[in-house]
Amino acid sequence: MESREFRVLLPFDVPSSRYAAIVHAVAAVLDAADVALESSIFVDGRARDEEMNAAFDRFSALYPWGNC
Repeated sequence: MESREFRVLLPFDVPSSRYAAIVHAVAAVLDAADVALESSIFVDGRARDEEMNAAFDRFSALYPWGNC
């Protein structure tokens, strides 16, 4: 399958919690554009799973599916 790509480079000193929030915000944009299921997000691995999960918890609490 052919794909299109865009890249986001962040400053090295972005805290992991903000990095995780940005990753989840990009995921939300992909979802809103209805391309999330066919897309991939690659992360650099510096953020711990706990930080990524905490950012997702904040994101999902505000996302409309939480109102179901």
